[in-house]
Amino acid sequence: MKLRIIQGLLFLFISTSCYSTTTDNLEKNLTTSTSSENTSRYESKYAKCVVTKLKTKKQKIKEENLEETIVYLGDIQLNGKLFHVLTSYREIQAALVVHGHSTIYILDSKKRIVKEYELGQPEELPFMVENNSLYFHYIDSKTNERKTYINKIEKELPKLMCVEPDDYY
Repeated sequence: MKLRIIQGLLFLFISTSCYSTTTDNLEKNLTTSTSSENTSRYESKYAKCVVTKLKTKKQKIKEENLEETIVYLGDIQLNGKLFHVLTSYREIQAALVVHGHSTIYILDSKKRIVKEYELGQPEELPFMVENNSLYFHYIDSKTNERKTYINKIEKELPKLMCVEPDDYY
C-alpha cells in the first residue's frame, strides 16, 4: 500500500514538473513569437515577404512550436500612400492542442506594420487584392452557397475589417 502511495506521489510530482516546464517553454515561445507586432523582428519577417514575384504565393515559416503561412496579396493606395496587404495563418502547438490564428497585416511603404486585423478562421482571410478592394469567400447563410464579398477600402484603413455582409472584426 505504501509503495502505491509513493508511486502515485512520484508520478504526480513528475507530471507536474513536466507540465510546468512545458508550460514555461510554451509561454516563452508565445511571448517571443507573438509579442508586440511592431517589433523589428516582425517587421523584417513580413517585409521579406513583400516580393512582387511571390505575390499570391504561400510562404511558409517553421519554428519550434510555430508554423506560419504568409501570403502577400498585393497593394492598395490611399491618399497617395502605398500599403502592402499580407495574410498570415499561424498554428501554434500547445501540448496536444494546435491553436490557429488568422491575421491580415497592412504594411506601409517602408514595410512596417501599420494595421492588423485578427480574424476567426483561416477561411475568412482574403484571397485577392484588386483596385483597392479585398476579396473574401464566404458561405451565404440563406442560400448555403459560396459567394465573394468585396471590401472596398477608399479613404483610410478601416477600424474594423468586414469579411462578409454584417460580419466585422
